[in-house]
Amino acid sequence: MLEYIYLDAVDFNSETVYDLAAAAKTYQTPGLLKACFDYIGANLKTQNVLRAYSLALHSSESDEFKEKCEETVKTNTKAVLSDSSFEEASPDVVVAIFSMEYLDIDSELDLLYAADRYAKHIPKCDTADGGNLAVRKILKKIRFLSLTPEEFAKGQATTTVLPKSDACAILANVSYDKSEVPMPSGFWLRKDPRKKKNIIPIELFPLSTIKFKLRVPDIENFINNDEKAWSSTFKLQNLNWRVSMGTKNTDSIKRMAIFVYCNWESDSDTWSCKANFKIELASPDKENVYKGEFTKLFKKDNNWGFDSFIEVFKLLDPNNRYIKDGAITFKVCIEADEPQGL
Repeated sequence: MLEYIYLDAVDFNSETVYDLAAAAKTYQTPGLLKACFDYIGANLKTQNVLRAYSLALHSSESDEFKEKCEETVKTNTKAVLSDSSFEEASPDVVVAIFSMEYLDIDSELDLLYAADRYAKHIPKCDTADGGNLAVRKILKKIRFLSLTPEEFAKGQATTTVLPKSDACAILANVSYDKSEVPMPSGFWLRKDPRKKKNIIPIELFPLSTIKFKLRVPDIENFINNDEKAWSSTFKLQNLNWRVSMGTKNTDSIKRMAIFVYCNWESDSDTWSCKANFKIELASPDKENVYKGEFTKLFKKDNNWGFDSFIEVFKLLDPNNRYIKDGAITFKVCIEADEPQGL
């Protein structure tokens, strides 16, 4: 702190930067606080994002930093929840995460399991019903009604965080949407599942260009089950676009396929849009990046891409370092001309 005051410079490290940020906030030193945010933001990982997010939630000067923390949580949710740092997070941070519209989870069971684990690591605060007040605030943010009866029964059978009275009421409502048994007080009534936000903007461009990162989580399970995934839909030149990913077997070799879709919902046969594409598989080894580039005039054929972007065995090879926190990331750049015939 004194080094910054007298020399207008400071050497950061991961152990001291949070204490420096707290001191900068206390002593109203915005320049130092911003420098702390910049350092933390440049070094965000699933292991430290919750500590960073706690700092952001309690700092009014940190909108951009807060958004960066939230993007990391939204696109790496399962990795964040499974990390040991989750058990040490403050309850207000966990409530904020469980309140997010976009989360990279398979279902609300992921949140229930995380809440159950979290409840075993925080000090007890007895309430009238024998539960824990902080944990109850967290449970209220879980969308139990988006689960099937079978899913909820599985979750309840393998956790202890829900009081039996709450579990019975939730099961009644999950099993029958016109149940006369009320949901526990304050619990969410939403039935829609969370949305997955797997597109991460890289930087702003003119309206004719978009550049983003596209993350595919749990890639080994994705490949083993021959799953297919879609990016979130995005707008470019006033058209809807999205990217699909999957696997294909050709010549007894499994390969990763990736395709770009444009204006797939249109009934018109007269529209067209010329676009240039560049798709890269992100890797720390810049000389070892898989790339694909093409130019396409979209008309009736509304998708184009690669049946064989990369062989799966190369993708999974740890020496290539394509996988980070169980996920792979594509870098996508699309430049589109104005559409015709619309």
